[in-house]
Amino acid sequence: MTPKVMQYLNKNVLVSIPALFEDGACRAHKLLGAEPHGLWLQSEELIERLMPADRQGGAPVMAAVFVPFAQIAGVMVVAERATAPPLAANENRKPSAGQNIRTKDKNKGNLPATSNAAKRKK
Repeated sequence: MTPKVMQYLNKNVLVSIPALFEDGACRAHKLLGAEPHGLWLQSEELIERLMPADRQGGAPVMAAVFVPFAQIAGVMVVAERATAPPLAANENRKPSAGQNIRTKDKNKGNLPATSNAAKRKK
């Protein structure tokens, strides 16, 4: 499933911008917006890289920076794993397809059943 960029609005995303940072490594930037031709990002690293030297060193400035997609090598978002909500005390959750337990195995303490081929060898 492809994530929708706007769901990460006002969150940190990892963006590689080789034109600004020669190593090409992804850096964390706050996503402020997305337009058809690029992203609006905010981070101290972007400001330090783009702000003229005579303007740096004063009060901290948090400016928005527009980065065209042509300058972006990649965007990485960290998706959190979906977790099931906790069960109430009287609820039983059905096992998923990969966790099916046969009825006769339940009585044996969930031990794996021996296959017919293994039984014949004994």
